[in-house]
Amino acid sequence: MIKVRRLKKQEFPQLKNFPPEEWNIDLPEILNFHFGYRYFYPAVAEVDKKIVGCGIAMMHDRINWLGTIIVLPEYRRQGIGTAITTHIIKYCRIRGCSSQILVASEMGEPVYKKLGFKTTATYVFFKRDTPLPAQTVSNVRGIRKDDFKKIMELDRIITGEKRYNFVKRFFQTGLVYDDGKSGQINGLYLPDYGAGFIIARDPAAGLTLVKLRFNKGETKIAVPSQNTAAQEYLLAEGFQEYRRAPRMVLGEDVHWKPAMVYNRGTGFCG
Repeated sequence: MIKVRRLKKQEFPQLKNFPPEEWNIDLPEILNFHFGYRYFYPAVAEVDKKIVGCGIAMMHDRINWLGTIIVLPEYRRQGIGTAITTHIIKYCRIRGCSSQILVASEMGEPVYKKLGFKTTATYVFFKRDTPLPAQTVSNVRGIRKDDFKKIMELDRIITGEKRYNFVKRFFQTGLVYDDGKSGQINGLYLPDYGAGFIIARDPAAGLTLVKLRFNKGETKIAVPSQNTAAQEYLLAEGFQEYRRAPRMVLGEDVHWKPAMVYNRGTGFCG
């Protein structure tokens, strides 16, 4: 019998080897970082008192992201992934979430379709064999306290989410694009948010922050298919597309601006 419940902190180490190697994530570290915050809910599935699957919720007002939904290989095709997903959806609906978002793996996509999720966008993943030569960038500075309101407005406009208590946790090492003329923040780069979350109002800001990220030796990036400016730049610099992943929604669609996302942060919160 499958039992799905809240994950306990002392159980985090048991999930160390759950993620596939290609995900390149430290799951216990992620759990520790978010544990205890109201936006976060971790769940596990048990069979015969053994933890065989997991998943997390990231709740921002009326929007919830589902992620790291993993079932151990020897327990797959037994309905465990469906049970975890259904449990998280119900939990978040009770807390007022009317939209459920996820980025599906090839294995998980059929499960989510059966539950009613619909594909609303696609993330395109690019990589380059070697790092780009370092490039000079301008109009970039660290985040100041008086930037906070402007940053959150930028994030709300582009992502369609209200998630101040989540995003502000990455401000200490974050950077903004500020041309010193418009009086607004035109771009945001949060290096510690997953793979380095980047959003911007225009290509000048977005591509400047992308170049700054590449100056650190990064050779991979993921952008929504609607961001043609980013894709044209990447192809011109020798990057190649190596996979795609659907962004799926259950319930109310989220009004966001994918053409303004210049690097996806993570699969479990965009």
